[in-house]
Amino acid sequence: MSEPFWERNLILKVVCGSRAHGLATEQSDTDTRGVCIPPARFLLGLSRFEQHESEGRDHVIFALAKFVRLALQGNPNIIETLFGDPGDVLHVDEHGQRLLGARRLFLSRRVGERFAGYARAQLGRMERHHRWLSDPPEGQPTPAEFGAADVGGRWTFPDTDAEKAYRAALKHHDHYRTWRRDRNPERAALEARHGYDTKHAQHLCRLLRMGAEVLEEGVVRVRRPDAEWLRGIRRGMLGYDELLELVRRELELLPGRVAVSPLPEEPDTEAAEALVIDLQENFLRLRGVSEV
Repeated sequence: MSEPFWERNLILKVVCGSRAHGLATEQSDTDTRGVCIPPARFLLGLSRFEQHESEGRDHVIFALAKFVRLALQGNPNIIETLFGDPGDVLHVDEHGQRLLGARRLFLSRRVGERFAGYARAQLGRMERHHRWLSDPPEGQPTPAEFGAADVGGRWTFPDTDAEKAYRAALKHHDHYRTWRRDRNPERAALEARHGYDTKHAQHLCRLLRMGAEVLEEGVVRVRRPDAEWLRGIRRGMLGYDELLELVRRELELLPGRVAVSPLPEEPDTEAAEALVIDLQENFLRLRGVSEV
Protein backbone atom coordinates (compact mmCIF):
# COMPACT_ATOMS: atom_id res chain seq x y z
CA MET A 1 0.00 0.00 0.00
CA SER A 2 1.41 3.41 -0.99
CA GLU A 3 2.08 6.04 1.63
CA PRO A 4 -0.96 8.36 2.17
CA PHE A 5 -0.52 11.85 0.78
CA TRP A 6 -0.70 13.50 4.19
CA GLU A 7 2.52 11.69 5.08
CA ARG A 8 4.09 11.99 1.63
CA ASN A 9 3.40 15.73 1.45
CA LEU A 10 4.50 16.63 4.98
CA ILE A 11 6.27 19.98 5.27
CA LEU A 12 6.55 20.00 9.07
CA LYS A 13 6.23 17.45 11.87
CA VAL A 14 7.03 18.09 15.53
CA VAL A 15 6.75 16.45 18.93
CA CYS A 16 3.98 18.06 20.94
CA GLY A 17 2.21 17.67 24.28
CA SER A 18 3.93 16.86 27.54
CA ARG A 19 7.21 15.81 25.92
CA ALA A 20 7.47 19.15 24.12
CA HIS A 21 6.68 20.96 27.39
CA GLY A 22 9.35 19.03 29.29
CA LEU A 23 6.66 17.58 31.57
CA ALA A 24 6.52 13.97 30.40
CA THR A 25 6.30 11.10 32.87
CA GLU A 26 7.14 7.43 32.35
CA GLN A 27 3.52 6.87 31.31
CA SER A 28 3.43 9.72 28.76
CA ASP A 29 2.83 8.93 25.11
CA THR A 30 4.77 10.63 22.34
CA ASP A 31 2.32 12.89 20.52
CA THR A 32 3.13 14.51 17.20
CA ARG A 33 1.56 17.22 15.11
CA GLY A 34 2.23 17.93 11.45
CA VAL A 35 1.41 20.14 8.47
CA CYS A 36 1.02 18.99 4.88
CA ILE A 37 0.14 20.54 1.54
CA PRO A 38 -2.57 18.39 -0.07
CA PRO A 39 -2.42 17.40 -3.76
CA ALA A 40 -3.85 19.68 -6.41
CA ARG A 41 -7.35 18.18 -6.46
CA PHE A 42 -7.82 19.23 -2.83
CA LEU A 43 -6.64 22.77 -3.56
CA LEU A 44 -8.18 23.38 -7.01
CA GLY A 45 -10.99 20.86 -7.35
CA LEU A 46 -14.03 19.71 -5.41
CA SER A 47 -12.25 17.37 -2.98
CA ARG A 48 -11.59 18.63 0.54
CA PHE A 49 -9.02 17.70 3.15
CA GLU A 50 -8.49 19.53 6.45
CA GLN A 51 -6.76 17.06 8.76
CA HIS A 52 -5.95 13.45 9.52
CA GLU A 53 -5.91 11.91 12.99
CA SER A 54 -4.40 8.56 13.88
CA GLU A 55 -6.69 6.08 15.62
CA GLY A 56 -5.41 7.02 19.07
CA ARG A 57 -5.34 10.74 18.16
CA ASP A 58 -1.67 10.90 19.12
CA HIS A 59 -0.64 11.90 15.59
CA VAL A 60 -2.49 14.74 13.82
CA ILE A 61 -1.65 16.25 10.45
CA PHE A 62 -3.32 19.46 9.26
CA ALA A 63 -3.66 20.81 5.76
CA LEU A 64 -1.61 24.01 5.56
CA ALA A 65 -4.66 26.23 5.01
CA LYS A 66 -6.50 24.91 8.08
CA PHE A 67 -3.33 25.05 10.16
CA VAL A 68 -2.87 28.72 9.29
CA ARG A 69 -6.53 29.54 9.96
CA LEU A 70 -6.19 28.04 13.43
CA ALA A 71 -2.91 29.86 14.01
CA LEU A 72 -4.57 33.16 13.11
CA GLN A 73 -7.24 32.39 15.70
CA GLY A 74 -4.52 31.97 18.33
CA ASN A 75 -5.14 28.26 18.93
CA PRO A 76 -2.56 27.28 21.61
CA ASN A 77 -1.87 23.82 20.19
CA ILE A 78 -1.13 25.28 16.77
CA ILE A 79 0.97 28.14 18.10
CA GLU A 80 3.04 25.65 20.10
CA THR A 81 3.71 23.69 16.91
CA LEU A 82 5.40 26.76 15.45
CA PHE A 83 7.43 27.73 18.52
CA GLY A 84 8.60 24.40 19.91
CA ASP A 85 12.17 23.43 20.72
CA PRO A 86 14.28 22.84 17.59
CA GLY A 87 15.18 19.42 18.98
CA ASP A 88 11.50 18.45 18.79
CA VAL A 89 11.30 19.01 15.02
CA LEU A 90 11.06 15.55 13.46
CA HIS A 91 10.74 16.66 9.84
CA VAL A 92 10.89 19.98 8.01
CA ASP A 93 11.38 20.77 4.32
CA GLU A 94 11.91 24.09 2.57
CA HIS A 95 8.18 24.92 2.80
CA GLY A 96 8.09 24.08 6.48
CA GLN A 97 11.18 26.23 7.05
CA ARG A 98 9.39 29.19 5.47
CA LEU A 99 6.36 28.55 7.66
CA LEU A 100 8.52 28.48 10.79
CA GLY A 101 10.38 31.57 9.62
CA ALA A 102 7.09 33.48 9.37
CA ARG A 103 5.69 32.33 12.71
CA ARG A 104 5.63 35.78 14.27
CA LEU A 105 2.95 36.73 11.74
CA PHE A 106 0.54 34.83 13.98
CA LEU A 107 1.42 36.47 17.28
CA SER A 108 -1.08 38.98 18.59
CA ARG A 109 -2.93 39.78 21.78
CA ARG A 110 -5.48 37.24 20.62
CA VAL A 111 -2.94 34.46 21.27
CA GLY A 112 -2.57 35.40 24.94
CA GLU A 113 -6.34 35.58 25.33
CA ARG A 114 -6.80 32.16 23.74
CA PHE A 115 -4.26 30.56 26.08
CA ALA A 116 -6.25 32.01 28.98
CA GLY A 117 -9.47 30.77 27.37
CA TYR A 118 -8.12 27.24 27.18
CA ALA A 119 -7.08 27.55 30.83
CA ARG A 120 -10.64 28.54 31.74
CA ALA A 121 -11.92 25.44 29.96
CA GLN A 122 -9.52 23.27 31.98
CA LEU A 123 -10.66 25.04 35.16
CA GLY A 124 -14.30 24.38 34.31
CA ARG A 125 -13.69 20.66 33.86
CA MET A 126 -11.67 20.46 37.05
CA GLU A 127 -14.33 22.29 39.08
CA ARG A 128 -17.11 20.13 37.63
CA HIS A 129 -15.26 16.93 38.47
CA HIS A 130 -14.48 18.23 41.96
CA ARG A 131 -18.20 18.87 42.54
CA TRP A 132 -19.02 15.39 41.34
CA LEU A 133 -16.43 13.94 43.72
CA SER A 134 -17.55 15.92 46.75
CA ASP A 135 -21.29 15.98 46.06
CA PRO A 136 -22.24 13.37 43.43
CA PRO A 137 -25.76 13.41 41.98
CA GLU A 138 -27.92 11.11 44.09
CA GLY A 139 -29.96 9.62 41.31
CA GLN A 140 -31.40 10.20 37.89
CA PRO A 141 -33.86 13.11 37.96
CA THR A 142 -37.50 12.38 37.20
CA PRO A 143 -40.04 14.62 35.46
CA ALA A 144 -42.24 14.51 38.59
CA GLU A 145 -39.51 16.26 40.58
CA PHE A 146 -39.96 19.23 38.25
CA GLY A 147 -43.72 19.37 38.55
CA ALA A 148 -44.64 17.23 35.54
CA ALA A 149 -47.75 15.09 35.56
CA ASP A 150 -48.28 11.78 33.78
CA VAL A 151 -51.14 12.42 31.38
CA GLY A 152 -52.05 9.34 29.38
CA GLY A 153 -48.52 7.96 29.57
CA ARG A 154 -46.92 11.27 28.55
CA TRP A 155 -45.22 13.71 30.91
CA THR A 156 -46.71 17.19 30.82
CA PHE A 157 -44.76 20.02 32.47
CA PRO A 158 -46.40 23.03 34.08
CA ASP A 159 -44.37 25.42 31.90
CA THR A 160 -41.40 25.61 29.54
CA ASP A 161 -38.98 26.65 32.27
CA ALA A 162 -39.76 23.50 34.28
CA GLU A 163 -39.19 21.30 31.26
CA LYS A 164 -35.90 23.05 30.45
CA ALA A 165 -34.76 22.60 34.06
CA TYR A 166 -35.54 18.89 33.89
CA ARG A 167 -33.70 18.47 30.58
CA ALA A 168 -30.67 20.29 31.99
CA ALA A 169 -30.65 18.17 35.14
CA LEU A 170 -30.96 14.98 33.10
CA LYS A 171 -28.11 16.06 30.83
CA HIS A 172 -25.94 16.87 33.86
CA HIS A 173 -26.65 13.46 35.36
CA ASP A 174 -25.89 11.70 32.07
CA HIS A 175 -22.56 13.54 31.86
CA TYR A 176 -21.77 12.45 35.41
CA ARG A 177 -22.54 8.80 34.64
CA THR A 178 -20.43 8.92 31.47
CA TRP A 179 -17.55 10.48 33.40
CA ARG A 180 -17.75 7.84 36.12
CA ARG A 181 -17.85 5.04 33.56
CA ASP A 182 -15.12 6.29 31.23
CA ARG A 183 -12.75 8.25 33.48
CA ASN A 184 -9.07 7.55 33.05
CA PRO A 185 -7.74 5.33 35.89
CA GLU A 186 -4.70 7.57 36.32
CA ARG A 187 -6.92 10.65 36.65
CA ALA A 188 -9.20 8.82 39.08
CA ALA A 189 -6.18 7.98 41.25
CA LEU A 190 -5.07 11.64 41.27
CA GLU A 191 -8.57 12.76 42.23
CA ALA A 192 -8.78 10.17 45.01
CA ARG A 193 -5.38 11.20 46.36
CA HIS A 194 -5.69 15.01 46.14
CA GLY A 195 -9.42 15.69 45.92
CA TYR A 196 -9.11 17.16 42.43
CA ASP A 197 -7.51 16.37 39.08
CA THR A 198 -3.97 17.69 39.50
CA LYS A 199 -3.14 16.91 35.86
CA HIS A 200 -5.89 19.31 34.80
CA ALA A 201 -4.39 21.78 37.27
CA GLN A 202 -0.94 21.41 35.74
CA HIS A 203 -2.32 22.07 32.26
CA LEU A 204 -4.29 25.14 33.24
CA CYS A 205 -1.37 26.67 35.18
CA ARG A 206 0.92 26.09 32.20
CA LEU A 207 -1.57 27.72 29.87
CA LEU A 208 -1.94 30.73 32.16
CA ARG A 209 1.83 31.16 32.45
CA MET A 210 2.32 30.85 28.70
CA GLY A 211 -0.50 33.29 27.97
CA ALA A 212 1.02 35.84 30.36
CA GLU A 213 4.44 35.46 28.71
CA VAL A 214 2.95 35.94 25.25
CA LEU A 215 1.15 39.12 26.30
CA GLU A 216 3.91 40.64 28.40
CA GLU A 217 7.01 39.61 26.45
CA GLY A 218 5.78 38.53 23.02
CA VAL A 219 7.41 35.09 23.42
CA VAL A 220 6.09 31.53 23.33
CA ARG A 221 8.06 29.23 25.64
CA VAL A 222 6.89 25.73 24.82
CA ARG A 223 9.69 23.94 26.70
CA ARG A 224 8.80 25.13 30.18
CA PRO A 225 11.44 26.86 32.33
CA ASP A 226 9.02 26.42 35.27
CA ALA A 227 8.71 22.67 34.70
CA GLU A 228 9.61 21.76 38.28
CA TRP A 229 6.92 24.07 39.68
CA LEU A 230 4.37 22.59 37.27
CA ARG A 231 5.38 19.06 38.27
CA GLY A 232 4.83 20.09 41.87
CA ILE A 233 1.28 21.12 41.01
CA ARG A 234 0.69 17.73 39.45
CA ARG A 235 2.04 16.12 42.64
CA GLY A 236 -0.61 18.04 44.60
CA MET A 237 1.56 20.65 46.34
CA LEU A 238 -1.39 23.07 46.32
CA GLY A 239 -4.67 22.44 48.07
CA TYR A 240 -7.78 22.85 45.96
CA ASP A 241 -8.69 26.25 47.41
CA GLU A 242 -5.09 27.46 47.03
CA LEU A 243 -5.11 26.48 43.39
CA LEU A 244 -8.42 28.24 42.72
CA GLU A 245 -7.11 31.42 44.33
CA LEU A 246 -3.95 31.31 42.20
CA VAL A 247 -5.93 30.77 39.00
CA ARG A 248 -8.51 33.45 39.73
CA ARG A 249 -5.78 35.94 40.58
CA GLU A 250 -4.09 35.26 37.25
CA LEU A 251 -7.35 35.62 35.33
CA GLU A 252 -8.03 38.95 37.04
CA LEU A 253 -4.72 40.23 35.67
CA LEU A 254 -5.59 39.25 32.09
CA PRO A 255 -7.39 42.48 30.98
CA GLY A 256 -4.49 44.62 32.18
CA ARG A 257 -1.96 42.43 30.40
CA VAL A 258 -3.95 42.63 27.19
CA ALA A 259 -4.21 46.40 27.42
CA VAL A 260 -0.45 47.02 27.71
CA SER A 261 0.80 44.13 25.56
CA PRO A 262 3.45 45.07 22.96
CA LEU A 263 1.75 42.74 20.48
CA PRO A 264 -0.72 43.96 17.85
CA GLU A 265 -4.40 43.47 18.57
CA GLU A 266 -4.83 41.16 15.58
CA PRO A 267 -2.44 38.95 13.58
CA ASP A 268 -1.31 39.87 10.06
CA THR A 269 -3.98 37.98 8.15
CA GLU A 270 -3.09 39.34 4.71
CA ALA A 271 0.57 38.35 5.04
CA ALA A 272 -0.44 34.91 6.33
CA GLU A 273 -2.77 34.36 3.38
CA ALA A 274 -0.08 35.46 0.93
CA LEU A 275 2.29 32.96 2.53
CA VAL A 276 -0.21 30.11 2.14
CA ILE A 277 -0.82 30.96 -1.52
CA ASP A 278 2.89 31.18 -2.29
CA LEU A 279 3.75 27.95 -0.46
CA GLN A 280 0.98 26.01 -2.18
CA GLU A 281 1.77 27.40 -5.62
CA ASN A 282 5.45 26.57 -5.19
CA PHE A 283 4.62 23.09 -3.94
CA LEU A 284 2.40 22.40 -6.94
CA ARG A 285 5.10 23.60 -9.33
CA LEU A 286 7.62 21.24 -7.72
CA ARG A 287 5.31 18.22 -7.46
CA GLY A 288 3.16 18.79 -10.50
CA VAL A 289 -0.56 19.57 -10.49
CA SER A 290 -1.40 16.07 -11.68
CA GLU A 291 -0.34 14.44 -8.43
CA VAL A 292 -3.23 12.74 -6.63
